[in-house]
Amino acid sequence: MKNTHATILKNGATIVTSAMDDAESVAIGLWANAGGRHEKATQTGISHFLEHLLFKGTKTRSALQISQAIEGRGGYLNAFTQEENTCYYARLPYEFLPQAVDLLTDMYMNATIAQDDLERERAVIIEEIKMYQDQPQAVVQEQLQEAMYVNHAMGRPLAGSEKTLLPIDRKAMLDYKAHAYTPSATVFAFAGRITHEACVACVEKAFASVPKRKGLSYKLVSGETKQTPFVLTRKDIAQVHAVAGFRTFGRHDDRRFAMRMLNGILGENMSSRLFQSVREKHGLCYSIHSSYQLFEETGMFTISGGFDAARAEAALKLTSKEIQRIIEKKVTPSELKRAKDYLLGTFRLGLEGVEHQMLLLGSSILNYGRLIPPSETLEGIRRVTAEDVQHVAETIFTPSRMTLSLVVPKEQKQSEADWQKVFTV
Repeated sequence: MKNTHATILKNGATIVTSAMDDAESVAIGLWANAGGRHEKATQTGISHFLEHLLFKGTKTRSALQISQAIEGRGGYLNAFTQEENTCYYARLPYEFLPQAVDLLTDMYMNATIAQDDLERERAVIIEEIKMYQDQPQAVVQEQLQEAMYVNHAMGRPLAGSEKTLLPIDRKAMLDYKAHAYTPSATVFAFAGRITHEACVACVEKAFASVPKRKGLSYKLVSGETKQTPFVLTRKDIAQVHAVAGFRTFGRHDDRRFAMRMLNGILGENMSSRLFQSVREKHGLCYSIHSSYQLFEETGMFTISGGFDAARAEAALKLTSKEIQRIIEKKVTPSELKRAKDYLLGTFRLGLEGVEHQMLLLGSSILNYGRLIPPSETLEGIRRVTAEDVQHVAETIFTPSRMTLSLVVPKEQKQSEADWQKVFTV
């Protein structure tokens, strides 16, 4: 990523590019600084709902024409909604850059959001929610986040619920879009065989006339944001599904590199401690892993697993033991080196892909307000010491920061008190 540039238009929109001269394609991301945490409680799910509707047609294009404009040229088109942003993205052969920008900006600016499309898509999303409610892996994660951020937008489900989606009409959707999708809250990210000047020209042609407006704001998580330590649901299933979540610092904290290392050592891959101990050595599960998310001022470190019902207690106790081990004893130089090699390698390999570079560019501008060179991330990883890993583990893995979320079989004999005694930090 040696050839990166950024331009801010007069209306506040940002264009950021990474030229990859040997690529045969271009990846384009149109990012909006609007997501689940920008929603009011009565609007829960509206950002995700709006994302769906932008694919249903504009004043000049039908839904079929939208998909054909990209897929008909060998590319693909998709989108995702997160807590803090929404991204519409496409990848296609590089010579079709102008057509792709024209399409994405047309969707973004001119989606018709017809009433019949709104009704159909509402029904589709409600079925999507019901599908996830039938999946214990999804239920255990959703109830974890709700318990970690009680009565806060960060704890509400991105897809919403039938209760919050049913009242949303066309006017409410158009009003939300007008306030959320503003130039100052918009980033165009490009990576592939492109020039910065060509990308700026395409965006200016389609988007420069949009008037300057402020975007949405949101309520920060504070020490007053309550966290429930334990939540349990019983369902007609065979396994025990568990997630231990720990509330952390936000993305601007220098300890984020140590937490990245902690995650790599503890549970990110098949070489990690949890996988090797709980699954490989003791055979107590099929899947166990750790992960983390960092937001503006808060974050989540999670440890997730699906366990045989008869041996779930043993698996959770062993998981607790691994947490205590990484707190009490510094990782060895050889293990630290392996973790660094893994993190450095995966990051560098990702840079070879145009889509990965586009995602890095867009998230960098939205989350940090600047282009973060890969060298900064690589150096941050290299600087992490064994003491840093131990210190961040001591900070994160404390009872006051923890929520244990369980979805267990209906006939599981353990009470809530029993489960709480099993998993301790």
